[in-house]
Amino acid sequence: MMTVMKPIRIHIIAEAFVGKANGVTTAILELMDALKNDPNYTVVDRIEDADVIHAHTIGLDYMRLSGRYRNKLIVSAHVVPDSFDGSLRLSRLWRPLATMYLRLAYNRAQTVIAVSPTVKTVLERIGVRTPIQVLCNSVDRQKFKPSTPLRNTFRQKYGITDAFVVSCMGQIQPRKGIYDFIQTARLCPDIQFMWVGGTPFKGLTADYNKLKKAIKNAPKNIIFTGIVDFDDMPGYYAMSDVFFMPSYHENFAFATIEASAVHLPLLLRDNPEYPSSLFTHYLKATTVAGFCDALTSLKNDPDCLSHWQNESNQLAETYSRDAYMTHIKKAYAHIVSGSIQ
Repeated sequence: MMTVMKPIRIHIIAEAFVGKANGVTTAILELMDALKNDPNYTVVDRIEDADVIHAHTIGLDYMRLSGRYRNKLIVSAHVVPDSFDGSLRLSRLWRPLATMYLRLAYNRAQTVIAVSPTVKTVLERIGVRTPIQVLCNSVDRQKFKPSTPLRNTFRQKYGITDAFVVSCMGQIQPRKGIYDFIQTARLCPDIQFMWVGGTPFKGLTADYNKLKKAIKNAPKNIIFTGIVDFDDMPGYYAMSDVFFMPSYHENFAFATIEASAVHLPLLLRDNPEYPSSLFTHYLKATTVAGFCDALTSLKNDPDCLSHWQNESNQLAETYSRDAYMTHIKKAYAHIVSGSIQ
């Protein structure tokens, strides 16, 4: 008689403070969607029912539960000490305590999933002793792809017709390079810029009052959408011609691979963490003048635009959701077999 295997039951820890508009939330939603479409897995609400617990946040709930359920626990490391600088107020004062907290939190799991090679290096440097696997985020290419209907719909929503649209997706905070984004727009008046995202942490955001003033005084060729629904994100990419993110630090910028799946050229700051995960598939600069030069070339040179569109497509092929799920399921299987022993 054939034995029917029961689905592996996964509980996902995603504490409320993570918010609705960031890469961590995107990673959680994409994982849950993939698991719900696989008959071999089921997502359960009750942690007591889980075979595997996959944490994407490491707040107080995580700390409380990790002591009791450590033998079932995997944690995705989305945050390192540098993540706080330029994101939250007074971060340089409490960063040493945050580093201690991160070390303690990641050491309370059976396995840590580092979202980039750089994150693994940083975690090892701050004293994380739990086994660390590198598994970069993935993109659903059925959802994020070029779409003329979406492009037309979202452009019509903002009254845009033939403009060359340069977009950034992310929270508005100094770390994301918002001031350089605004200055680049000021120096490129013939380009339409969009910043898709807001300040979900309000007054806790670094430079909050300065940011509000900068946005109020920004040039007219920038549209600030505020926080948008995740389901609308494919439309914002589809309406764009270039993805431009002058961020000063990213562990693994989910938006870059979403944009690459839509074949948008990537223009990024020349940060040291990018080559290990984005390789050579992006344009880079370090100054506003450099950003302006790159955007001007993309706008005015069809061959340049086509080349970097192809580079983005190649990058997206590296981060398919199927490949990600194959690796994460191996990690789940290891936890299940270990918990049975």
